[in-house]
Amino acid sequence: MQDLDRDTMNRLLQTEREGFLAMCDEGRPYCLPFGYVFIKDSVYISLFPKGRKWACLQKNPRVSFSVFTWDEGRTRWSSVVIDGELAMVDDLETIRRVVEANMLKMGLEASDVYVEKRMRYYEQAVKNPDGLKIMQLSVAQMGGKTMSAMAGN
Repeated sequence: MQDLDRDTMNRLLQTEREGFLAMCDEGRPYCLPFGYVFIKDSVYISLFPKGRKWACLQKNPRVSFSVFTWDEGRTRWSSVVIDGELAMVDDLETIRRVVEANMLKMGLEASDVYVEKRMRYYEQAVKNPDGLKIMQLSVAQMGGKTMSAMAGN
């Protein structure tokens, strides 16, 4: 097993579409898949403030987030794990960057019409306690590993 350098970890975080958010529910692990974007040493996810995940985060915002990928031949895997605290984003300029980054990551053209439509939605969501929230995980600690999946490689 080998450590990944920071550039390789950043590249992996910028290209993978899904990751797993691990929380602690009163001493029990709880892990969910999320789509995300990675911008300037932060992971951004969106979620509705309800259910078990929200209850967990209200009690303990410390989380781990991980991504995992195989190489093209499925002979080597790589992963990144980030530890930190998840916090709600209410700054509309940050939310705009997240919306635009998400569109680019999904291969969509970041049209002004769509971005403005999404921003109107988030302007209302920020004011609504039950509205969709953008959450930021700032990197407190990050590590990555890679390893051949086949003996002798």
